Amino acid sequence: MRLIGKLENEKQAFVFYSFLLEEGIHSTYEKVHDEQENKDVVTIWIYEEDEIERAQLYLQDFKQNPGDAKYTKVQFPTAPPQPPDLIAEEKEGKKKKSIPTEKLRKKRTYPITYLVIFLCVLLFFWSIMEQITMLKQDGVIARQIGMTPLQQVFMFDYPTSNQKIDALLKEYSLKDYKELKAIPSNELARFKSAEQIPTWRGSLSLVLRYFGKIPKSEPVDGPMFEKIREGEVWRLFTPCLLHGGLLHILFNMAWVWLLMRQVEERLSIWKLLIFILVVGIVANLAQYLVSGPYFLGFSGVVVGLVAFIWARQKLAPWEGYPLNRTTFIFILIFIGAMFALEIFSLLTALIFAKEISANIANTAHIIGGVAGYFLGRMPFFARGAK
Repeated sequence: MRLIGKLENEKQAFVFYSFLLEEGIHSTYEKVHDEQENKDVVTIWIYEEDEIERAQLYLQDFKQNPGDAKYTKVQFPTAPPQPPDLIAEEKEGKKKKSIPTEKLRKKRTYPITYLVIFLCVLLFFWSIMEQITMLKQDGVIARQIGMTPLQQVFMFDYPTSNQKIDALLKEYSLKDYKELKAIPSNELARFKSAEQIPTWRGSLSLVLRYFGKIPKSEPVDGPMFEKIREGEVWRLFTPCLLHGGLLHILFNMAWVWLLMRQVEERLSIWKLLIFILVVGIVANLAQYLVSGPYFLGFSGVVVGLVAFIWARQKLAPWEGYPLNRTTFIFILIFIGAMFALEIFSLLTALIFAKEISANIANTAHIIGGVAGYFLGRMPFFARGAK
């Protein structure tokens, strides 16, 4: 391997690397700090000795004519090369040893990825234990329609209506719906009164009520952000950490493992945390406005990660995000299918006055993806940006 020169930035280096690749010249590059000029530059390295002279001529021409069509029209590979592993030894003239690349590279850690997975898994099993306890102590009805203590604290909102109903379910410990009917009428009125407390159930419910598919007497346009306005601002994000079933959490955590590590390799911890919080909060807000407070899951952030990586690949391919086209297509098909199911549910409700809920927070998926894409286009989230 031989150092043949340097370029100003990674974008130039990636274009030149792509050109050399088309010319059959195996090269690599690395961003370093030039002590003499006191600035960062990118060094260009050639692997084969018999290609040195030709590569040097190309480099000289590229520096003089970087806008030449033969460089600007080059086909970019999906990812840049790994930086040279033995630069220090090459500079000292030592014989290159055949050492596995995995041993040469610095071992990476992914604290944010591990933290997200740990929190989601912990809260998932915590919620299961609370559901079991609720079933034993408060009855089947409380388990089916009530909220667990964890959901009461972490869901986007905990409306007054839900608080009243949960308190009544705990008081009566109903085993089945027959016991509900057996409650004296004056006591049953307490349940009906709790159900009639105005509760925000989302703009879709307002649409259905406008078209007469939901009775006008049903209180679907109650006060919004009840608990958040009381200071419980963590609710803006925490629904992302809750999951409704084993397949739900397995699906989301698999994508977190695949996608978040790629971003964590290229961004600082604080930038990744900012990204997760912004996408999660924006996706949750959108979902709340559309469907009300009853949603959960990390998938809005997952789609945001996909869109972010796609934006960085288009804007700065030299950053080396390795996500392939098949993954993008799969995510788009998934979102499209869920969106179609949601539209089908709405049309069914409008036509037959019977709502079929897909129980999928597709608004969070779409808005999370849009948020991730726009964040991916911001220079703040470029690899190495300060």
